[in-house]
Amino acid sequence: MGEGKEIFSMAVCPVCKRENPVPSTHCPACGAPMTEEVKKAAEYAQQNRQNVGLMGMKWYKFLKYFSLPASLLVNGVGLYDSIGNLQSLDLSAYYESLQQAVQVEATAAVGLGAVVLVLLAVALWGLIKKKWIGVQALLGGYIVNALLGLVMVVVLAGVQPATEAEALIKSTFITQYTSSLVGIAIMFVLNRVYFNKRKAMFDAQKM
Repeated sequence: MGEGKEIFSMAVCPVCKRENPVPSTHCPACGAPMTEEVKKAAEYAQQNRQNVGLMGMKWYKFLKYFSLPASLLVNGVGLYDSIGNLQSLDLSAYYESLQQAVQVEATAAVGLGAVVLVLLAVALWGLIKKKWIGVQALLGGYIVNALLGLVMVVVLAGVQPATEAEALIKSTFITQYTSSLVGIAIMFVLNRVYFNKRKAMFDAQKM
């Protein structure tokens, strides 16, 4: 066990295997004496929880109580609309050179949208239960959204516009997806750094 992992460990009773977050001389569950090594691990865990409290958890609470529930609602409605759009898609309404890109976008929006919806649900459940899988799902949602943007940039890059209007639409879409990718990358890094500093609040056994 590395030093970084040990810091986030909890005191595990050598007899009943119960996790005890508060350092003590005996296990509160079965009464077995706790070894010095086990007590030291609990002291590390307690100190880290205190440090987490000093850091503040406003972003965590914002995600849990507002952002993720709202995202679930918005993405659920978006997925429903995407399915309807895909079923009623009329490619004749688009420029010939952009038809393939429109088809790819509609299909990817449904498939990847469903994946994102599941990840958001897991992220919300995980953060409420204070399990590390919630953070992993949150970061996974960013990755899947980035995948959609990357796919569209690649597809649009291969489009050969036949008119100035098509060229303008292509340029606009590429700019939008590229900007989205930059924003997603920033949010991914910020969330990863934020939660890595607060691992002590999560169930260490689920990390």
